[in-house]
Amino acid sequence: MVELNWHDYLVMVSFVASIAGLVLLGDNRNSQPTDARTLSEEILIKMSFTYWIVYCISVFGLKLHLPEDSWLLLSLKLTTVLSYLLTASSILSLPLQRMAVRRVED
Repeated sequence: MVELNWHDYLVMVSFVASIAGLVLLGDNRNSQPTDARTLSEEILIKMSFTYWIVYCISVFGLKLHLPEDSWLLLSLKLTTVLSYLLTASSILSLPLQRMAVRRVED
């Protein structure tokens, strides 16, 4: 049995919240975004939710008891790092994109 700590429970809650966020964003299929700015913001938010889901899955994959020299363990570690960095870059890109659009409008 795998022992879970507070970080694991936090990752589980954020996993469920990310899925809920994608479902809520996906409900707007009938209403198309009015401009390119709204569309790009929505895409960035969806990307950050999706990358975070991949991060949560890979974190729980690391909880499996795999041999230290296993290629699966190494690929899970790489996936965890890359998905975390992609999530951070997607979240940081949102305000930067908003500032760039405001400068163009001015």
